[in-house]
Amino acid sequence: MVIACAGYRTAARPRQHETTFQAAELAIGSSASTLTAYFDTCRIKRNQIEYDFAGVISDTEAVEIQAKTEEFSDLVEKWINASAQQFSK
Repeated sequence: MVIACAGYRTAARPRQHETTFQAAELAIGSSASTLTAYFDTCRIKRNQIEYDFAGVISDTEAVEIQAKTEEFSDLVEKWINASAQQFSK
């Protein structure tokens, strides 16, 4: 949503998920740095284990990523309301 509201879109290319987090941080600003870094770490972990292992993610990690996702969603909503009001709910 952030990238689209900032007037851009991602292309289906290698490393698109990595650049998505980078672009979101550029659009929102430094207030998103901690969360985008967290999600990028999750992306890397997922890529490393996706084909080789099952059950590597603990219940604690699942709860944590859900909480971080909700936190990021709130941050995005605030950013949209402040910076891209035409897309606000």
